[in-house]
Amino acid sequence: MNYFFFSCFSKSHFLFLLIFFSFTWPALSEPGVSVFMYHRFGEGKYPSTNVTEKQFRSHIDYVINSKIKVVELKDIIKNLDNNDRFNEKSVAFSVDDAYSSFYKFAWPIFRENNIPVTLFVSTDIIDKKTKGYMTWSEIRQFINEGGSIGQHTSTHLHMPLNKVSDIKNDILDSHKSWIKNIGFIPKLFAYPYGETSNEVISILKEFDISHAFGQHSGVVSSFDDRYYLPRFSLNERFGEIDRFEFAVNSYSLNVNNFLPTDMFLIDNKKPSIEFSINQDLKGNPINCFSNPGGKWDKQEIINIKKNRVQIKLNEAYLNGRARINCTTKVDDKWYWFGYQFLVK
Repeated sequence: MNYFFFSCFSKSHFLFLLIFFSFTWPALSEPGVSVFMYHRFGEGKYPSTNVTEKQFRSHIDYVINSKIKVVELKDIIKNLDNNDRFNEKSVAFSVDDAYSSFYKFAWPIFRENNIPVTLFVSTDIIDKKTKGYMTWSEIRQFINEGGSIGQHTSTHLHMPLNKVSDIKNDILDSHKSWIKNIGFIPKLFAYPYGETSNEVISILKEFDISHAFGQHSGVVSSFDDRYYLPRFSLNERFGEIDRFEFAVNSYSLNVNNFLPTDMFLIDNKKPSIEFSINQDLKGNPINCFSNPGGKWDKQEIINIKKNRVQIKLNEAYLNGRARINCTTKVDDKWYWFGYQFLVK
């Protein structure tokens, strides 16, 4: 552009250009919130859903000693509703299923250290006074002591694998139990097994549920799908302190226009996976791992155009849950995006 071009523009024109070009560049890095999900504590018979007491204490000690900011899940929702960016690195904690070991061991540690935690409860399991789970009396005490609660269906069903009418009835049953035993219906929701679909999301909208959490690894950012928010699942295998520290300090890899658009894959076991990256990675490559064929392995990445990539699976997925984890390192910061499919 020459001097004559610039001289023809007023200050308002320059302001327009500044705003226009600001929105056409990739977004700045967003530290985001690393949300963690637990189930059992100190129950060694169930290693896939359990963390040892030593592992859990090391997580809490690290957060406290490193002075990591801790937020509540409801604060994350508030940020998303206000379209605010998550510019300060923080963490949040959640627990699924209301096992007794949470109430007896982990909750006192959360409470004594003033660390907020949200408990997602499947109501039918509590109604039946199932051995090894909390009671309604304990859940009420947990709330009175400052704990937060969320919906997790009634019967902990595989939601996408059930009929629409059955899903609706299950949610209605859970709402009746919440009203009877607690006096209100929690706003937060978490999918059992982290499984959902576009059809399930439509059902949640009918019940005025505006946000929901999955079980796929990743850092929550303002770019995330409000009905598919990520959480890092912790168990004995993936609960060692080095992995926890890595997840705490990871930033959000901002992804949008993800394909396929449905998390539930029916007769599509080798989908074409594409997404756009809405930030400047400064030329650093992305590595994506997934589990086609039942084997966790690195997948081929194809750059199909600027800031858009395709994951070329080396095999078809097996039936069940399929996961993708993509990471990259920029300026000594790791960026993480995760996703989960249910394959039928």
